[in-house]
Amino acid sequence: MKSCALISTALVAGWLTMASGLALAQAPAPAPPIAASLAQGALTGADRAAALTRANGALNAMQRVEGRFLQIAPDGKVSQGNFYLSRPGKVRFAYDPPTPLVIVSDGVTVAIEDRSLKSVDRTPLRATPLYFVLKQNIDLEADARVAKVEREGDQLRISVRDRKGQADGTITLVFSGTTEPELREWRVADATGQTTLLSLRDVHPSLKLDPRLFVLDEKRDSTARTGGR
Repeated sequence: MKSCALISTALVAGWLTMASGLALAQAPAPAPPIAASLAQGALTGADRAAALTRANGALNAMQRVEGRFLQIAPDGKVSQGNFYLSRPGKVRFAYDPPTPLVIVSDGVTVAIEDRSLKSVDRTPLRATPLYFVLKQNIDLEADARVAKVEREGDQLRISVRDRKGQADGTITLVFSGTTEPELREWRVADATGQTTLLSLRDVHPSLKLDPRLFVLDEKRDSTARTGGR
């Protein structure tokens, strides 16, 4: 099992942009007014800057949320499950059977448990694409190398690479909506060009998430107890 590929499928990024909970050390900058007719295609200049500001605001607004996710792997295999997110740093992806995976970030390390193999792989959060969605005080322009900002209809797509080279590949964050954009999916292309898509569904704020969701106990962990609220 390739750790980087499996971590890429996770994101909440992913996904990783929704509301209520931990206070940010610094409030996000206010979004600029919506233009009467939003620019389409690849964005440049003021349109690009405005789109990045709105994306940062959407990501920084995400605090404690939960919902469903659907993942499409590079080979076309589809899997789904429940996710629980608490920024900064914490997320859990619990895959539905028969997929035997649980992916947990405790804020420092991302652990991937494969129950069929009875194995756990661990990787620093900073070395995964999840970092760009889970970190505190997100600023995509400062945090990463922004490769592309483009709009199609009400969909905004932003592709970024790690500026410091600690995380491989490119992550594309996909937002929908104009006045209040929301993160809907992300796509991670690894160093070989293999792309994994993760789509967020039925996302809603959660006032309280069990802290145990974000601790992987290999002896006792069970998806059945991750009710989330």
